[in-house]
This record gives sequence, C-alpha cells and structure tokens, in this order.
Amino acid sequence: MDNFKNPLESQVSVNNAGEMEVTIAKKYSEAEASVYKSYMSMCAMEDKTFTDTAGMGDKETYSACAVQYGKMRAMMMDDSKGELTEKQKKLPPALQKKIIEKMKKEGKNKEGAEKEGSEEEKSD
Repeated sequence: MDNFKNPLESQVSVNNAGEMEVTIAKKYSEAEASVYKSYMSMCAMEDKTFTDTAGMGDKETYSACAVQYGKMRAMMMDDSKGELTEKQKKLPPALQKKIIEKMKKEGKNKEGAEKEGSEEEKSD
C-alpha cells in the first residue's frame, strides 16, 4: 500500500443554456503531491504515526489517513514564514524534508533564498 496517487477532484457546472461542464483535475499541486504521498506512506506503514490504523485493512487505512491528512493539511502547508513552523518541526524528518522541498519548488523557502543570495554575492 505504498503507491499513493494524487487523488482526482471533479466539479460539475451547468450554464444558463442547460449545458453541463465537468472538470476533473488532480486535487493537489505538483509541489504538494510529494508531501501528500510521503504523509500517506508514513501513515499507512506506521499504525500510530498520525492516526491509529492498527487492525484496519488497506481501504480503511487509506480512508483514515486521507481524513487525517485533510485535518493536518493547513498546518503542513503553512509556508508563511519561509521555514518550518514549530508544529512542522514535530513531524517525522522525512515529512519535514518534503515540506521544505515544496517550499523550494514554490520559491518560498527563506533558508534557500538566503543561500542563493549569498552564493550570488560570492560570484560578483
């Protein structure tokens, strides 16, 4: 149970002429998808890491982990300071690494920006 895919999300709309439009897209951005996959993998493999999945089958485990991810998502995606928050620092190291990678992909990592700036100064 380690091949977690970015879930799909659908939207249906009907215009004034009665025409229906269905949109299907990946639920999470490419940057967030790696955090999601890492979280789900850890949650499924270690019964009590984020939620108690002991004794659950694959479907129940996936569902419980997905619900818990939804609850923790805002905290894990918080990149307002450009570095890990105190709550994020309490997460497993592998997940912290994915959050930092996401920040770097989105250009929001303060530490990475500082390093790049100092490297540019050295090259001048």
